[in-house]
Amino acid sequence: MRRLFIYTTALLLALTGTVAVAQKATNPAELEGAMKRISAANGATVKAIKSGAFADAKTSVAAVKQALMDAENFWVINKKDDAIKMSKEAIAKVSAVEAAVSAATPNQEAAFAAVKEVGAACTACHMAYRVQNEDKTYSLKPGTI
Repeated sequence: MRRLFIYTTALLLALTGTVAVAQKATNPAELEGAMKRISAANGATVKAIKSGAFADAKTSVAAVKQALMDAENFWVINKKDDAIKMSKEAIAKVSAVEAAVSAATPNQEAAFAAVKEVGAACTACHMAYRVQNEDKTYSLKPGTI
């Protein structure tokens, strides 16, 4: 039964990755879509870690990573080297979360510490390239590209 679950999860992640590759951000609207996917998946990651559901955390943190890679494409297309660097740093921080939740015996505190690092990476980019709207959502700062 466990083997079936593992194979099914792997298949779903592979399919998700295939679909997500086609969603690389090329314009501001697609960047916003990627950012919304990041927000939702990050929230699911935190919730899963809080409840000790590390398998669910692995799935949601993979979605965060893929959406970050999709968003990075926007910065590559627009030749924003500092934003590309911030994206790579955020992806590396998310990889640390992946490692924490994928450990043989995941440590909740270590996972939360890694999530905090992701938040710091996100904040750095938001300070440079995003503006908070009245409804508490974020959008691309005018004049960024």
